[in-house]
Amino acid sequence: MTVVKNIKNLASDSMIYGLAGIATRVMGVVLTPLYTRVYSPEDYGVFGLVNNAYSLIALLLILSLDNSTARWFYDTEDYDYRKKIISTWFWFYLLISVVFAGFFFFTAPYWSQFITYNAEESIEYIQVLAFSLPVSVATVVATKVLRFEKKPKSTVLLTFLQALFLIVANVVFVLILDQGLKGAFTARLVAFLLMVPLSMYYLKRWLQKIKLSDFRLLGKMIKYSLPFLPASLSIWMINLSAVFFLNGKVSDEDLGLFQIAFAIAGFSGIVVNAFQQAWSPFAFSIIHQENAKETYGKILLAYLLLIGSLTLLASLFSLEALMIIATPAYYGAATIASILVFSSLFAGLTNIADLGSAISKNTAPLGIVYSVSSVILVLLNIYLIPLYGVYGAALAVCISQFLTPVFVFYFSQKSYPIPYDFIRAFGFMVLLFLVAFLGYYLSSDTSVIQAVLIKIGTFGFFVLISILIFKREFLFLKRLVSNRFSKT
Repeated sequence: MTVVKNIKNLASDSMIYGLAGIATRVMGVVLTPLYTRVYSPEDYGVFGLVNNAYSLIALLLILSLDNSTARWFYDTEDYDYRKKIISTWFWFYLLISVVFAGFFFFTAPYWSQFITYNAEESIEYIQVLAFSLPVSVATVVATKVLRFEKKPKSTVLLTFLQALFLIVANVVFVLILDQGLKGAFTARLVAFLLMVPLSMYYLKRWLQKIKLSDFRLLGKMIKYSLPFLPASLSIWMINLSAVFFLNGKVSDEDLGLFQIAFAIAGFSGIVVNAFQQAWSPFAFSIIHQENAKETYGKILLAYLLLIGSLTLLASLFSLEALMIIATPAYYGAATIASILVFSSLFAGLTNIADLGSAISKNTAPLGIVYSVSSVILVLLNIYLIPLYGVYGAALAVCISQFLTPVFVFYFSQKSYPIPYDFIRAFGFMVLLFLVAFLGYYLSSDTSVIQAVLIKIGTFGFFVLISILIFKREFLFLKRLVSNRFSKT
């Protein structure tokens, strides 16, 4: 298969995967005003604490075995062996989820002591979420397996229905039945329960009984996946540690602005998330093709040209986005959001960077890299927040996210060299930052119309310069798009 055909398939899958993210976020935005009328700030504090704890536990229970399952899945074309791989992961994941669900259910009174607000009711929250751990297993595994099979439409259907059930359940238990915070956690459990039949339908042809001999395979998969766990924890930290360090050091208003800015940056990350979902299955599926390395090499610049340009647009027009979805009280989040949007771009680069280590199955150095990146993030928060407040927190996130792919590329290239054009890639990122700063500087202290015109002109200048410097890559992308539409 040609390089153009490979990249075209990746782009097509990424577009389809992105639909689920868009639908989920749009429905979330619609419901947010409703929730603010139900929950007090104290309620939100408890909700955030319990929800973040649940996310961390769910993350740990996966043990990053989705990565090793993907790697082993694409190592063979033998259907029976693939069943063995998926079954091994599913039953192990379900077993430890049941064990930990029981543990947290019976120890809920102990954990509730760490929630100072309404601790007694927190026992019920923890117990409800404990049941959610094993109930969610089928949906998590089914979603991953559909991606392994390269069935993006079925994946989108599954994730869209999950989001829809969650939203409807929240409306019923929180707004209609008025169950407060317990309603929100019950809604999650009910949504997962409703997803079990469809998830098992997708999984039924992949599941079988496992034998004791399969535990040797499980051991190899765990050994491979554990270095990825710090990466997952690092992502969790990025979403949590900044708010933790800001709390008590900035005003409640600034803290709110940072959270809104993070939400705006999250919208810009929809495209990156779609790419991330499509990337690993795509990369492993072409691993045995003669031109695989050539395809991998071209992906880096193609990703930067497309996703980087969209990131720049989001950075330049963050204020205008806030004007559309928020009140003037939140306009101060624009500058913070214009910085944070780049963190999503860097997160996608990390997925490209770790490919070499994943292919060579030499993932041990990645665990060290992600651990170091997490420590750097914490240190940057400690140093920058007292100096620059919320802007320091945004810079800390972006700097740590930028350093992560740099370190990962270094180790991955040693394990499995891929012909990336790092010099041109770095040059393009420098251009992105310069244009973003130029647009911000020129549009400051101007009217809304003047600012929009200046930003449009600035982006046009960026496109012109990019075409002149990266003419070869743009011609490649143009040919890619032309081939795509000429066959439709």
